[in-house]
Parts: sequence; C-alpha cells; structure tokens
Amino acid sequence: MGLVVLVSLRTVFRMFGCAFALLSAVLFWSSTTQAQAKTRSQVEIQRSSDVCSELDEAACCAQMLEIAVFRATGDQVPRKAKGPLRLSCQDPTRTIPENACRLIAMGRGLSAQDAADLCAPAGLVKRCSSDTPCRQCMEDLSRLDWKGSARACYALTYLPKITPGTRVVTLGRRGNAR
Repeated sequence: MGLVVLVSLRTVFRMFGCAFALLSAVLFWSSTTQAQAKTRSQVEIQRSSDVCSELDEAACCAQMLEIAVFRATGDQVPRKAKGPLRLSCQDPTRTIPENACRLIAMGRGLSAQDAADLCAPAGLVKRCSSDTPCRQCMEDLSRLDWKGSARACYALTYLPKITPGTRVVTLGRRGNAR
C-alpha cells in the first residue's frame, strides 16, 4: 500500500505540482487516521448467548468474571488474581465462597487489611449494586445461576477513588556523587 501511495503521489506531483501533491498526501493521511480512530472507538463487548457455549460451568463463570474486569478497568485480570478467580468458580453448587472477595482483592495487590475492609460482608451486595460494572457482573452471573456473585464481582471491579492533587517525589542520592 505504501508503494501505491508513493507512486500515486509522484504521478499527482508531476501532473499538478508540489502544492497539490502535498494537499493530497495530507488528506489521505487524515482519512486513514480518522478511520483507525473510528474503528478503535467502536470496540465493545457484545452480549451473546454463545459466550460460554464451548465452556463448562466453572470456565464460563471465570470467563464472565474476566469480562467484568475488562469492562471495569479496560485491562486483563492481574496474574496473581487469576488463581483465586478460577478457584472461586469451582464450587459444584454454583456458589462463590465467602473468602473469594479477600483472596481476589489481595491478588489484585491490596493489603490484607484493605482487602478485609473492602470485602466486609455487611453491605457488600449493596455496595456492589451501586457500582455499575459490579452490578452488571452480578447480573451476568445470576443469569448463569451463580449465588454469592457480589463476593467475586466487587473485588474484581473495585476501583479505588483517586483524589486529584500533586505528589512530590524526591530522588535521594547515595554517597557523594560528583
């Protein structure tokens, strides 16, 4: 494609001059950049009944939780949280265990105390229901007949509040640098 554009621009330059060739190149570049930007902005997760068509119950549960993380953060599940996530989906009675929230939160890098505070059972379902990505995750898992989904969904979709401000970082020196 680059060769075709180069040959076309060379031909346009010979026929109409430098100014027209430059204008053509700018318009061509602008149109391809706009098309790429439009394509990127249209990426979304489609709801489909076949998301879990080839998966067993546990793998389907894990898949839905990974989709919930992507919806909430735009990123994949952290590597250390994948183990607890998959273990949460292993129960044959389709119930997310009570300790799943703390294990997943710690896998995402929270301290034990922060994970315990985040996953306090009192009001967990209410906190999850007030958060759009968490509520969507709970709805997706409830359609698959999973119980206790707030335990995993809240730990996976929780985003800490970021307070605006300035942070000053001071780099220290070791010894006498000359």
